Amino acid sequence: MENLLSRVGSLLYGMRFTMLFFYVGLVAIIFGILGKFLLETYKLMNTLLFADLEKIALIIKVLELVDMTMVAQLVWVVALAGVSLFVTTGHFDKQDMKKPDWLDHVNTYNLKLKLAFAIISISGVHALKTYLSGELNLENIQIVTMVAVIHFTFVLSAIGISFAERLTREQT
Repeated sequence: MENLLSRVGSLLYGMRFTMLFFYVGLVAIIFGILGKFLLETYKLMNTLLFADLEKIALIIKVLELVDMTMVAQLVWVVALAGVSLFVTTGHFDKQDMKKPDWLDHVNTYNLKLKLAFAIISISGVHALKTYLSGELNLENIQIVTMVAVIHFTFVLSAIGISFAERLTREQT
């Protein structure tokens, strides 16, 4: 039985490299977001220089670019921390590659909190964009209210994750 458990453990440990396919997929998504970001930046600059753009429309376009940036950062954090936590850390041993300082302190709990707060930030930007993009009519007020409730739910979730982790640490 001991030998079987050892083999299963070795197999599972060896399979951690299959996670690289997921992280490579996330890198591809980052490049896709980069392409969309560059295209939207070009369109915005073209509009700013050669057309007329209302101030509120400009703010909304900039918020969309900020939103894309934050989503790309979220995907990057997940990919980098995931590789570091679950696959390997040997790639940071090279002299020409410096490991980001925050990566030394990342564990699954910290990663969950980073993700929760990134989602809250993205949700907040989206809520502001939704608020700014509409007129004050009943339908838009309902949409803004729904977005605010969803944002508040994300905030409560992050607080819950933090509280649960604190309780777990106090008990151990």
